[in-house]
Amino acid sequence: MSPPTPRYASEVRQRFLDGLLFWEGRVNRRDLIDTFRVSQPQAALDLKAYLAALLPGQVIYDTRQRRYEASAAFRPVFGVPSIDTWLERSRLAGLAIEVLPTLDRPLDASLMAHLYRAIRDRKTVHVAYQTMRRASAEDRSITPTAFVSDGQRWHVRAYCHLREAYRDFVLSRIAFSADQVEAGVESAELPVDSEWCSWVTLRLAPAAHLEENQKRAVCWDYGIDGELFVTVRRALEFYAIRRWGLDRAESRLSIVERTESASNPGATA
Repeated sequence: MSPPTPRYASEVRQRFLDGLLFWEGRVNRRDLIDTFRVSQPQAALDLKAYLAALLPGQVIYDTRQRRYEASAAFRPVFGVPSIDTWLERSRLAGLAIEVLPTLDRPLDASLMAHLYRAIRDRKTVHVAYQTMRRASAEDRSITPTAFVSDGQRWHVRAYCHLREAYRDFVLSRIAFSADQVEAGVESAELPVDSEWCSWVTLRLAPAAHLEENQKRAVCWDYGIDGELFVTVRRALEFYAIRRWGLDRAESRLSIVERTESASNPGATA
């Protein structure tokens, strides 16, 4: 790989300054020198170029501390920076940050690659699939059409030739032989996946069983003014309801209204 161009490297450093002012509220040349190992003259040039992109009054120079500090009018030049990047940087710097581990399902990259090629080439492949109901895996011929994540595990959406319908198959429950997958044959014309091609908009609001102060707290939690609209494919509605706990009696949000449409109402042309 070729080294980054000077212009790209300079932008990376300016984005760093932008993020530092946003999170820390202060910045100076030493931050660039320590992080990127650049010379003092180069750090001065980068800082000067970055400050020139700001509107007057967005930063104030503290002569005693010899640093620039963000004013109340500061707005990041490159937009709100990544929270994850800042959290990782702060964690390495010693800030107390703890994140509960996720119970991830194993994801077989080789299987995903084969299924991706089957989607791309519209191939029917042969797999063994372990359901929760059967004692042993069952042989299936499937024609994959899309990958889906419900936020906790990955599925492949496919037309199941055994059930003669579209199904979602959990990737970690699929056993396959590379020879069988590679030997997949071109699929015949598939029926329309109506659930995938239609959309559902859920109008959510604080649950009716909550007290007024609790409803207000829920609105603050989700940054809403009384209602929240979420649009998902109809095929994913079940996962959305389960993931967000909308099917539980103790849920803090409830579905006020559900509307279907043939296209995504939130999509832009």
